[in-house]
Amino acid sequence: MLALAACSPPAPNVSKPIAARQSLQDHCKNAIGDPRIEELGDGVWIAIGYDLNNTILIQTPAGSVIVDPGLSPKRAAQIREAFGERVSAPIAAIVYTHSHIDHINAAGVWAEPETEIWATDAFRDHFVKQYGLYQRTESRRGARQFGQGLDDADVPCSALGKKIDIDDVRKTQVRMPTQTFSGSVVVDFGGRKLELVEAHGETDDQLFVWIPDAEVLLPGDNYYHAFPNLYTIRGTRPRPVGAWIASLDLMRRYDPAVLGPSHTLAIQGRDQVRTALRDYRDAIQWVRDDVVRQANEDADVDSIVAQTSLPPHLVDKPYLQELYGQVDWSARAIYGNDLGWFDGRPEALYPLPASEAAQREIVLMGGAAAVFAEARLALEKGDPRWALHLLAKLNQASATAAAGTNELAAATAAALREIAADVDNTNGRAYLLVAANEREGQGPKLQPAQPNDALLAELPVAMFLEIMATRLIPSKAMDIEEAVRFRFADTQENFTLTVRRGIGELVAGEPLPGTPEPLATITTDTLTWKRLAIQSESAPAALLSGRLKLAGSKTGFLLFIDRFDRRL
Repeated sequence: MLALAACSPPAPNVSKPIAARQSLQDHCKNAIGDPRIEELGDGVWIAIGYDLNNTILIQTPAGSVIVDPGLSPKRAAQIREAFGERVSAPIAAIVYTHSHIDHINAAGVWAEPETEIWATDAFRDHFVKQYGLYQRTESRRGARQFGQGLDDADVPCSALGKKIDIDDVRKTQVRMPTQTFSGSVVVDFGGRKLELVEAHGETDDQLFVWIPDAEVLLPGDNYYHAFPNLYTIRGTRPRPVGAWIASLDLMRRYDPAVLGPSHTLAIQGRDQVRTALRDYRDAIQWVRDDVVRQANEDADVDSIVAQTSLPPHLVDKPYLQELYGQVDWSARAIYGNDLGWFDGRPEALYPLPASEAAQREIVLMGGAAAVFAEARLALEKGDPRWALHLLAKLNQASATAAAGTNELAAATAAALREIAADVDNTNGRAYLLVAANEREGQGPKLQPAQPNDALLAELPVAMFLEIMATRLIPSKAMDIEEAVRFRFADTQENFTLTVRRGIGELVAGEPLPGTPEPLATITTDTLTWKRLAIQSESAPAALLSGRLKLAGSKTGFLLFIDRFDRRL
């Protein structure tokens, strides 16, 4: 354990950035702007600036078709009011361009009992995957990325749209698709035909909408007015870059006169659309090919990231500015997705643990107090990245004492804010500023989502049990081998969850040979168990109502359940 000298002078009081740089403010004004309704073509309207995403209304003889109903139910209601008489009854269909929550969360504001909800066949699996096992860490990182708790002076917008209303987003009104397809499908709404085309990119379940009689194409998130987010820092698998390029080329074949993306401003004019789609796909391919070229010359991943940039003819394009995605993040993700974590450097195979390496390095640099003094000096000289590098070493080495902990946190927060002051990328800027607040104990207080019964009913109960299995607390189960049986009367599904020496094993159907006799059997319906899983209902209430029945050892079951982390 290394310690900062108690007499170390405090870190300089670096003030929090008051306003984003003019370049970011201009983007927020020009690419998003004030809430408004714009006409894309005959009977096609787009709502821009109301929420993180755009919502598109297509008028048809059979009623209204809504593309991407939105993130915030409250804001979706405002959009519906703003559309006014342009919305004709009934709401014939909702189209999800993909399963990201900002495109589907407000569906209940629009959906009627007979409304068709269209998506690709891959929608449900992709939705479950991204909001399943890693939900907790993605929620924390997402709160940082989207600037929870920051004011408009810090982050005036997300580069994609209006800043998120986190509290309202929790009141989810997601609806699952009622109609799905693969490839493409033409849907006729009273004589107005829409073609829905599967087009992987931002997600594996992405689609675009072609409106032939208006020559309008709605690309979803495969195009928006910023460099594409080929990897998102909130956490996900890297996007399928080759498929994204192919999807953009497929859009180009339709040769639309108007492009109406689900984020940022629309593009009017065939020549302008041709140029934007061509440049967008060329930028993605350039980055991918540059990574390939350098990797084939045995460059390590850090060198590749440092050397990769857009070519001169693309770097200044307004729709390729690194305001949402970043070239360096993308290069690192492409390398890892294609070649994995190992980049050929032998020293990376068996490195010292990071904490031990940091401790040794700090000793070489003269000790923790000297390193902290150098970090403070770097801050004073306007070199916050070097300061943060040094402070991270101290944090890695746990180089704090009771007297120095607050100083280290304050200095780290100051460095993060100084770096953020020069960052226009809204994801990176917000993440740094929220992380700075967290260092000072002012981080966002995350509240779980509040899924309604309609959404819970659509989700597979296996997902809830799979998540439960991953949340076993090993320290409570290293000497344990026991099982519980689950029977779901409404779906006739049976599962056995076994705890075996720190492993939670979930098996569908009959238990595997050698599985211990269950200490208890739970019989219930899937909706009741899902409510218990998200803690919207208590087990005593379910038992009292008769919807949850327990055969076997009640005490044993309660001890079994206590071995799992049941926080949302």
